[in-house]
Amino acid sequence: MSYNTKEEVASLSDKSPDLEAYITKHELSNPANLGAVLAPPAPNPSLDQGEVVAIPLRDGKTLRIRVFRPTKASEAPKPLIVLIHGGGFMYGDNSFYSPIARTIANLYSAVAVNISYRLAPMHTFPTAAHDTHDTVKWLSQNASSLGADLTKGFILFGGSAGANLAAVATQNWVSSKSSPPITGVSLTVPVILSEEIVPKAYEHLWFSMEQNQDALVLNKEAHAYYMDAYEPDVRSRDFSPFNDPTPHRGMPPVHFMVAGADPLRDDGLLYERVLREHGVKTKMKVYPGMPHGFNIFPGFQMAKRAFYDEMLGVGWLLGDEKTEEDVEKLVPGGDFHSV
Repeated sequence: MSYNTKEEVASLSDKSPDLEAYITKHELSNPANLGAVLAPPAPNPSLDQGEVVAIPLRDGKTLRIRVFRPTKASEAPKPLIVLIHGGGFMYGDNSFYSPIARTIANLYSAVAVNISYRLAPMHTFPTAAHDTHDTVKWLSQNASSLGADLTKGFILFGGSAGANLAAVATQNWVSSKSSPPITGVSLTVPVILSEEIVPKAYEHLWFSMEQNQDALVLNKEAHAYYMDAYEPDVRSRDFSPFNDPTPHRGMPPVHFMVAGADPLRDDGLLYERVLREHGVKTKMKVYPGMPHGFNIFPGFQMAKRAFYDEMLGVGWLLGDEKTEEDVEKLVPGGDFHSV
């Protein structure tokens, strides 16, 4: 479906009966219950926690990444997937995406790396963006020591705030003609825009922050809280790819996942559209009626659907298409919390 009119876009916020039933069943109107559902599970000590590697940053500090490799040893060249966690630029660490990293490593015989970045409010903008760029640069120079071959794929994968950092890092990488090239980007419910920088031609299609101001999980007030802590210069190229002097052209393929009842919905819809209009290959999955972060609701059928789509999207970027059955073998029932 196209999303070219305000009416088409607005309809994405229509309530989902399935979500309403899930909210009622789990009493998610109670903030305490919602917080419990959204809290990341404790790491399972019986599972691979990744090799921890310290990497240097431009200011002399270091950060730790977690490196996951497929459980079945192989001499075949392995692509590198760089995972950048969300959390409003304020929360998260290099263990947040471990279940997803383990799945990707085994599904695609890849090296999957969870990165970290310094968090607001102690470390405000542009620290997170600089840390991400420095980490991506280090990984590009040291991939072989981790067992990866970037000629087989060099993918950035991010969600929410992490999707912002992935988009910014990729645009900066392309604009600076850095090498080796990033070959694909996966962006789930990305933070891309603010009111001040929405292109005038698309202002009528950027209204989800108001339409979904009272949404579940992330509402307008919470988003403002995160932005106040991060203190971004919204006109900086380190905040949005739209601020780059030569934006959008020459970007690698981008896979999008957009939630219809998310205040950030239109960031994703507009970025996908603009990239496509600039000749960038894109693929987008849209989930009508779903709030920001719905993909981590345990036992929710649409969360399972989104997890499959996210994993298969990596295959689309790699040119290594898998099936739902392939994912199911690694993650029975689509419950990534358990792997």
